[in-house]
Amino acid sequence: MYRSNDEECVWVSYASQELGYEDLLPVMVETMLVAKQYRCTHSSTCICLKGHLTEDALYLIFQHLNWNPRLIAVMSCVCKWFDEIAKRVLWKEFCSARAPKMMHDLQKSGSHNVDGNWKSLGKLLIYCSGCTKGGLFYNINVPGHFVPKTRFSRTSGKCFLLPQCRSDVLYVSDPCEHHDQGDEGDVGFFRGIFQSFSVSRVKRMLIDRQAKFHPTEVCPYCKAKLWNMLQAKMIPRSVCSRLDAYDDCVEYYVCLNGHLLGICTLLPLTDTEEASDLE
Repeated sequence: MYRSNDEECVWVSYASQELGYEDLLPVMVETMLVAKQYRCTHSSTCICLKGHLTEDALYLIFQHLNWNPRLIAVMSCVCKWFDEIAKRVLWKEFCSARAPKMMHDLQKSGSHNVDGNWKSLGKLLIYCSGCTKGGLFYNINVPGHFVPKTRFSRTSGKCFLLPQCRSDVLYVSDPCEHHDQGDEGDVGFFRGIFQSFSVSRVKRMLIDRQAKFHPTEVCPYCKAKLWNMLQAKMIPRSVCSRLDAYDDCVEYYVCLNGHLLGICTLLPLTDTEEASDLE
């Protein structure tokens, strides 16, 4: 993980130090078995009929695996017992390891949790939700995908807020660029997270303006209902220049848990910028 000189910017990578550990997992489980095991009490058909490792043992295993998100996801599918540990412990450690400054800010209110849950936040850090045709962004059809590295910035987040809401804390990613999307041209998907959204000025303003939830779509990260910030007239003009996007070609939603997701139509690179990129 790299942190820029701007202390409010965080680089999040899920790929670093993730490979080459899969073969170690069976060996580590074999050597770290403890005398006392815990049976799954959630289902009589659970495959974990011989009991579980302790949470401490699982913690040490995944710490050695550098909180590999793919392996955490695989383990969560074993049974509800593993899934609960992953949601409560492992995804939290994943988020804290990948974006410590950002996680510290999100928990400044004194809570040991974040709005939604740690699993949802972990997914938001490493997954671009894209969009299906006829969904949130109408004619755009871009499959969701994992991203190897994303920069989240609190400074950028200020540009997404109206002046009267800029005391709120919002981290927003750089756009995930998807080129040549037909009539839409080059588009960028971005995502973000509010600190303590339940008591934020943005939520209070959405309620005061009687903003409506999207009738069918939900947040791809936590399945909560979504407010359309464009319909609520809460998108400032400053966001276009921050994203290098066309005016009036930015749209984003905020869910009840404070996850932000949006799309913009990106301005084309100038000849000078293209030359700089090549260099």
